[in-house]
Amino acid sequence: MFRFFRKIRQEQMAKGKIGQYLKYAIGEIVLVVIGILIALQINNWNQQQQLKKEELQTLKSLQEAISINSTEFDSIFKAQLQRNQSLQYVLFRDVSSLELPQLDSLITKNVDNHTFDPSTGIYNSIINSGKIELISNDNLKNRISRLLDRVSDYQESEDEVTDYTKQHLETSFIEKFTINPMVLAGLSERTPEEKVKDKAFFIENFSRQKAKNMYILLLNKMNVIILKGSELQKEYAGLLSDLEAEINK
Repeated sequence: MFRFFRKIRQEQMAKGKIGQYLKYAIGEIVLVVIGILIALQINNWNQQQQLKKEELQTLKSLQEAISINSTEFDSIFKAQLQRNQSLQYVLFRDVSSLELPQLDSLITKNVDNHTFDPSTGIYNSIINSGKIELISNDNLKNRISRLLDRVSDYQESEDEVTDYTKQHLETSFIEKFTINPMVLAGLSERTPEEKVKDKAFFIENFSRQKAKNMYILLLNKMNVIILKGSELQKEYAGLLSDLEAEINK
């Protein structure tokens, strides 16, 4: 094409037709500009397609990581809810009518700590590499960026409960606990004498004002866990739903 225009220009110059020469020269320049613009457009389109691929891969990686952590959190949070119910039972219900296995369960649930330890490898890699910026949905990007802060806030409440349990409940039980550990571990049966003694111990332990005060303070701390945990659980579910929608766009 350009050779064709060049040949015509040369012929026009030879014939002294400067005006025609200029027209063909301008036409050749226009074609060059159009070619450059088309090439730039194609290159830009290719870059956009590559960015979309990278964004999609980032979204899928985040979806997988958050899904795994969400499942783990659901399990931990369920145990926290059960512990909270156990504390409420001891404080607000009459335990004297319970059977020994139920009392055993109460005493162990009350001191059983649970901690959420999510996997952050993929998440940190995406944040530290800057790939989080590939996410075009600003609201989703900001929520993902704040996720670890929300998890950390929840974990602080877990740590506070764990520390309190170790310093108070566990210490109290070590000092006063008289139940055969083999029985609690399910490795041996109680003798008739142990049944009478252990039930009396439970009832006396749960009715002491000092024990009730410890449970009330622990329950208050547990309520913070339940509140933050409920919010974190909703956030996990919302992120997974929004990630799925973004991936399927």
